[in-house]
Amino acid sequence: MKGRKIEPLARRHVLPVLPGFAARGGLVYRPPVDYVLRGLWFDTSSFTSSRIYVTAFVQPLFHSHQDLTFSYGLRLGNDFWDVDESDADPSFAAIAEEVQRHAVPFFDQVTDLDRLCALIPQWDKADPKKIMRDHSLDDPVVMQDLAYAAIVRGNSDRAVELLGKAIASENESGEYGNDERVAELGQMLGLLQDSGVAAAKAQLDRWHARMVASLKL
Repeated sequence: MKGRKIEPLARRHVLPVLPGFAARGGLVYRPPVDYVLRGLWFDTSSFTSSRIYVTAFVQPLFHSHQDLTFSYGLRLGNDFWDVDESDADPSFAAIAEEVQRHAVPFFDQVTDLDRLCALIPQWDKADPKKIMRDHSLDDPVVMQDLAYAAIVRGNSDRAVELLGKAIASENESGEYGNDERVAELGQMLGLLQDSGVAAAKAQLDRWHARMVASLKL
């Protein structure tokens, strides 16, 4: 099921339970977008177009890449939905019920970047893990998010600490390390130390503007 088919179904069934959200293709999201994107992503199975996965997620929007990531989120339903493409309304009505039951409370928690930073340690400690099933506070991707958030919030010392830890963690991964992430982290650490937190935040703001434009939010 392509995004152009999903969008009208999402408008009809999902948007009524998410006041203030918008739909574009397979993405349902809350505008206006500041540093945090709150959204649903409808993804089609590579095996059959009638099977879709629905993920409720939140994502910081201040990275150099322009991709959606799902570091913080949850899959709705029993992992996937098999949709009758000739009559998809019943499935999307059921999806809307799951959105109201699980996604709405999740989105209501994450009102801004400050709340996201406060919630990440709680999600990491949750048992069973639900929002951060594949990540932890020790993951470089999480430390990078928190470091960039510290820059936005003007906390230079905390940002330097987290950037250094993230770089060390990636380097310890050896052949499994992400060289592009190490380079970006090093660039940001150097900018922060040489030019100060205002210059580092200005770079994040440029990346944020580029992400918003690229994702057409």
